[in-house]
Amino acid sequence: MPKVIKRRIDKKSEAAGDLGETVTDIRNKIKERQKSLVYAFLAAGLILITVGGVVVYNRAGAGKAQQLEYEGYQLLAAAPSQNVPPADRLKSVLQKFNASYAAKKNPSVLLNIANCNYELGNFDEAIKSLKKVIDEYPEPKISSLAYYKLALTYIGKGDLNSALKTFDALISVKDAFMQDMALIESGKTLEAMGKPEEAKNKYKDLINKFPKSPLMNEAKARLGSQ
Repeated sequence: MPKVIKRRIDKKSEAAGDLGETVTDIRNKIKERQKSLVYAFLAAGLILITVGGVVVYNRAGAGKAQQLEYEGYQLLAAAPSQNVPPADRLKSVLQKFNASYAAKKNPSVLLNIANCNYELGNFDEAIKSLKKVIDEYPEPKISSLAYYKLALTYIGKGDLNSALKTFDALISVKDAFMQDMALIESGKTLEAMGKPEEAKNKYKDLINKFPKSPLMNEAKARLGSQ
């Protein structure tokens, strides 16, 4: 999920002047961790689903929706081609997932649609899909991913206030996972907005509520650096 943001803002007046630069920095840093954790988690899930999909496809004769979904996974798993730019391949994957979801509603497909749109920079479309996941599939294991990715998408869009609200929503969901990640990202976002005291509270919450979190040391380090 993020590495330490290189530039920390201590004064609100400085935050106002440099917010644009800060948002870009957050976007890049969060994107790096997102690829290493959340996206990697989803990618691993896609591989498992792809393998399982082959079995189901062969045994039961998948319907149109499942076949289109499987084709989307195949495109994702295919080796990169010099003749096909990554963005073009993602667009092809997105078309498959959109067609699959149109044929049969499925939360995992909807999450993949959002993920593709996020990677393509289509933040509004990603937000629309993620909100639908949260509204229609409230089961914590599903909604947790949607809330977290939604917050990252708001950051990518530069809407830090909405990102904070979304992280808070995730933290308030009973039995949700990734709450420690939401807390650390909330703290970093608040730091970037020139609100160090509020950021400290997020780090303290992480330390107190999730003593076994792998993010514990990072939270302590960021708390001690302020």
